[in-house]
Amino acid sequence: MTRKLFLIGMAVVTAVLATHLLLTILDTAVAAAPTDTLVLYDGALGGTPDTQNFEYAAVNPTFPFPPAQATQTYSPALQATILDTTPEIGDLAGYAVTPTLAPILDRQVGFRLDFSMRIHSEDHNNNDRAGFSITMLSEDLLGIELAFWENEIWAQEGGDPPNLFTHAEGVAYDTTASMVDYELEMVEDVYQLSANGVPILSGMLRDYTAWEPPFPFVPDPYEQPNLIALSDNTSSAQGEIWIAYVAITTETTPLLNVNPINLTVSEAAGTAVLNVQLSYTSTFTVTVGYETVPGTAVPGIDYTPISGTLTFPPGLTSQNLAIPILDNTLDEPDREFTLTIADPTFARLGQSSAAITIQDDDEIIVDPLMEVYLPLVVRP
Repeated sequence: MTRKLFLIGMAVVTAVLATHLLLTILDTAVAAAPTDTLVLYDGALGGTPDTQNFEYAAVNPTFPFPPAQATQTYSPALQATILDTTPEIGDLAGYAVTPTLAPILDRQVGFRLDFSMRIHSEDHNNNDRAGFSITMLSEDLLGIELAFWENEIWAQEGGDPPNLFTHAEGVAYDTTASMVDYELEMVEDVYQLSANGVPILSGMLRDYTAWEPPFPFVPDPYEQPNLIALSDNTSSAQGEIWIAYVAITTETTPLLNVNPINLTVSEAAGTAVLNVQLSYTSTFTVTVGYETVPGTAVPGIDYTPISGTLTFPPGLTSQNLAIPILDNTLDEPDREFTLTIADPTFARLGQSSAAITIQDDDEIIVDPLMEVYLPLVVRP
């Protein structure tokens, strides 16, 4: 079964003209959005996605290549675009961000696609295909393609044929009931899809580069870094999709910081308490290792060393670490040691160490002056 992902759109749109138009639009969008979020389409502003930051194409790939019957229509009542490929199941149609305009999607620091849409209807004659798909690839070409049916959302398998582009993990979900706010986030080697703030599907990122275009002159989207595409990309399915909003956010992984950077405690304090904090909440479970590192303070004499792993479930942003401080009777100067955090998962290191100073509370004991009287010795 011939498979194309927005191929004709990438081939026939004039790159220079499209880039000039979209750069003008993007300058306005970036100024109005947070520095790490780019609004790609906002139906509340009016117009279809190709009047904002997307390219659009529709094509019938069957020889002799008749005009596509797929349509895109803006609905003021919905404040959304209706993408409709139901008139002809063989049509391919959809949207992709121009490659030169897409932000760098670095999975080590994370990125997230926010999109609001509703599957009004969908039909397919192949259980490995869907009438609508979201495809997002990182800068190193790992990513995910999610297929949307009326009653299920599922991932397209990666790797090599015959497993390539087959039905992988999925979740039963009514995509037709209403407009849904989805979040598709990728961090490190995994993705997670949320619907109206609730995680519903997750799995490993895929490599789709084994796919080969059917014609040598057709560009390969799965070899395109930082790809963001929303489309009916198969001649085996059709659908009517309402799209209201699309935005991409980069650097979604929070920072981990140890506070305070410097802490001074008396050796009689019992514990030194430090706080490890996420800069903002994560939808993933964050972990980070921690350990104490000796300095002038001696483990087992001045403090009890600790090490382990902190786990931050979704929603938790702060945890304390208590380090036992040992009180001794040795008279000595103040001593120091360090707590460090390292090897985070689904987060980045910010302030990764803290210096702890133990103040000595022992004083030199000086015996009072003793006077000694010797008896007078008289010798003959």
